[in-house]
Amino acid sequence: MFELAAMMALLAAQQFLAVPGSGRLSSGLQNSIHGPWFAVVTWLLLRFAARRTSGWRTVTATAIMCGILAIATEALQIYTGGDPSWGDVSYDLIGAAAALLVWCGREQLVARRSSYGAAVLLLMVTPTPLLQALATEWRRTSITPDLVRFDSPLDGALIGANSPTEVVAAPDGWPVGPKVLKITLADETWPGVHLDEPIADWRPYSALAVDVYVEGTQPLPIHISVRLDNAPVAHVYRTFECAAGPCSIILPLAGLFDRNAARVNAVVIYSSRDFAGRTIFLGRVALLNSK
Repeated sequence: MFELAAMMALLAAQQFLAVPGSGRLSSGLQNSIHGPWFAVVTWLLLRFAARRTSGWRTVTATAIMCGILAIATEALQIYTGGDPSWGDVSYDLIGAAAALLVWCGREQLVARRSSYGAAVLLLMVTPTPLLQALATEWRRTSITPDLVRFDSPLDGALIGANSPTEVVAAPDGWPVGPKVLKITLADETWPGVHLDEPIADWRPYSALAVDVYVEGTQPLPIHISVRLDNAPVAHVYRTFECAAGPCSIILPLAGLFDRNAARVNAVVIYSSRDFAGRTIFLGRVALLNSK
């Protein structure tokens, strides 16, 4: 019964243990562990099943149990404070498939070299979430003091939205760069975009510059919220009335929040539900140096 006890311990640990820290890097590392972790769970299941079955029956029974466990352990996180996702289920199943392939080669159910090689290839996929997080961090650092640009596939990981977005050419006569973000304001309370985990330390900077372009002929209010850690408030925000066409917003940082203590975890650029259906274009979002 050692295998069953060890497997239950691993499944329990998956619900309550987490990589220390927060943010995309710790999340990426946490997600990258799913494949190897579930490969160990699958191997224990195989050893347990092999006590009662043999050959392909062992493999089939274990594969069915792995599918059930992968979905069940993610669903359970709804109640244990985790963050369930189908992506995690897929990485669990990749790890399970790798373990099953190694078992098939070990038991000579298939060619050993082929099964081992396929298992290695599958396990090479499992660090993908961490590699994606590292690439996103590299991109974020490389464009500093810009918080985001729109000329690289990596930029998508820096942007979240509750409204439809699309990277397009800048409107004619708006000299902000070849590519901008088109945002069609959705029927949400506060439709817009959020830039998560930007530069956290804003002490070297004096202002936040945001260039938007308002489509149509009517003005549009643009709200900018700076979300904070280590501060007495969760965020600070300011509202700017933008006329139709180009609108250059400068948000001075002096007195906005205590930059010596607070750290920024997100910047949100949004409007309100009253303007659902309107279109804006987001160009530059950058911090301006104090000097």
